[in-house]
Amino acid sequence: MKFIAFAFSCFLIFSIPANAGDADTFNGMVALANKGHAEAQYHVGMMHNNGIGTRQDPRQAFEWFQKAAASNDPLGAYKLGCYYDGQGAGIVTADPNEALRYKLVAAKAGYSLAQHDVANLYDRQGNSQEALKWWKMAGDQGYPRALYSLSMAYSAGKGTPRDLSLSYAYFKLSTLAPRKNVNEMASMLSKPELEKAEKLVSAWSAQPTALTLKAKSGVSAAEELLKTARK
Repeated sequence: MKFIAFAFSCFLIFSIPANAGDADTFNGMVALANKGHAEAQYHVGMMHNNGIGTRQDPRQAFEWFQKAAASNDPLGAYKLGCYYDGQGAGIVTADPNEALRYKLVAAKAGYSLAQHDVANLYDRQGNSQEALKWWKMAGDQGYPRALYSLSMAYSAGKGTPRDLSLSYAYFKLSTLAPRKNVNEMASMLSKPELEKAEKLVSAWSAQPTALTLKAKSGVSAAEELLKTARK
């Protein structure tokens, strides 16, 4: 049984009993991580984080994310940022500055979820222009919540001149709103505005980075890493 992509969210999920294959992957990954392999350190952290191949242990996960981040693994840095962003209650004190520092590493490396989170952190600081920049990067990769945030920003003229065509286009692309709401927004646009928006929608396609795809592949990425290391 395969598990969901374990880098997809900052939030912990319930532990799932490990099967033999996951336990083998975990043991192999620990051996590789102990040799200083940065990506392996991240995977060990995620397996502790989610209880895959081992018992769920957030404290152990945090320690491995620290090692991965120190070894310059961007996904390890992202998860370390998640712990500073509130996931690490009882393990580390929440610190928005540290959360931003570590998540920026993964955002700059191209991870869409990190880019979205960085945008939100800048938005909380009142830095609308910087937030818009990172929402755009995540949105270009097809991250729905970033597309929705872009729609709201262009609708309100937040960090950018107000543009209802772009607002509608991003709203439609986000797929988060019911069709009824999309139609209601369309009715608010002039014919030229609507034509511009529909042209943008039809020409758009998500462009996820290699790092985003790796993060979404979850434990499969760990298995592939082991196969490569054993060749």
